[in-house]
Amino acid sequence: MYKKMLLAPVMAIACVLTLVLAGCGGASAEDLIRENIESYMGEIDGANEEFVAGLEASAGEDLELLGLSADEFAAAYLDGYGYEIGDITVDGETATAEITITIKSYSDIMTTFQNDFYEWAYSVDASSVTQDDIYQQAGQMLLDATNNAEPVSTTVEVGYTQNSDGDWEMDSSSQTELSSVVLA
Repeated sequence: MYKKMLLAPVMAIACVLTLVLAGCGGASAEDLIRENIESYMGEIDGANEEFVAGLEASAGEDLELLGLSADEFAAAYLDGYGYEIGDITVDGETATAEITITIKSYSDIMTTFQNDFYEWAYSVDASSVTQDDIYQQAGQMLLDATNNAEPVSTTVEVGYTQNSDGDWEMDSSSQTELSSVVLA
């Protein structure tokens, strides 16, 4: 009877110790890198205030001139945005991670917009439209080109280096490459 009474508390303590000891090892390098990527890539979100603020700072006046808001353009541009983290390979103090980014091509959007706008501009009688009409038409065409663009997937390999504190940092060249994919 005493064995049964002691067995339950001993098993409970063993379970608690197992859980505590399992957590002592800390996160693996792969998990830390995955968290870093998720943090970095999560910043590129249509609802993210920082992304919209950056868009407003760089092109806000131009968008307003076209009758668009930064929120409206960001929502259209980032519709269909996503990313997937593939293999993460750690080799000592360096690592590589494969990321597939799906986003609309800014270059394709601008090409479509320019072609559509020039076609429209050459088809209208210049004396029949005002400057405000032209800006409004251009804004609508830019928004249409953005809404109609199909997201494209691009896979990149990013590099990481473990610093002296043991933290994993994305290489600056990889940050540049990710930025160029998002704005390609």
